[in-house]
Amino acid sequence: MRSTRSDRFSIRSPGSPTRTVAAVALATVLVGAACAGPGENPDRGVIAEAMIEGCGDSEVSGLAVFRERPSAEGVKIVDLSLRVDGLPDGLHAVHVHETAACDPCSAAGGHHDPGPFGKTTPDAPDFNHPFHGGDLVNVEVKDGVGSLTTATSRFTLSDGRLSVFDDDGSALIIH
Repeated sequence: MRSTRSDRFSIRSPGSPTRTVAAVALATVLVGAACAGPGENPDRGVIAEAMIEGCGDSEVSGLAVFRERPSAEGVKIVDLSLRVDGLPDGLHAVHVHETAACDPCSAAGGHHDPGPFGKTTPDAPDFNHPFHGGDLVNVEVKDGVGSLTTATSRFTLSDGRLSVFDDDGSALIIH
């Protein structure tokens, strides 16, 4: 069984145009066991992609790919791979914000944090940022190019309390 779902999930950053990144129209694809063939993994999870573009800066571009998978313990893990071109060199924060709004860039609201973690240390693997559920690791940009591969159990792509696909969507922000 294969179904697609278009949800509101934007990728954008408030701030000066040289420090902002936006991506829109993230679509998720759920691939179930019914379409798995011999030798394929029957549980591919939820996959979401977004094109990255600059907020007021046409030189910024890239791609973000999210993939949800179960851990050996049954916890939902979201893997994120992104590549961005055109940002200034240095470290840039990567966060999921609470609203899928990109115009203006500051419309994305605060960091995604549906709980229970809040500002406490979660009972989660060390690769999780210690604050909001949407806080991820920084992306390092060198010679205008940045790439990041990370994982988190702080939010999900599938339905549920921790999903980034709630009623008003979410935004991935690169500051």
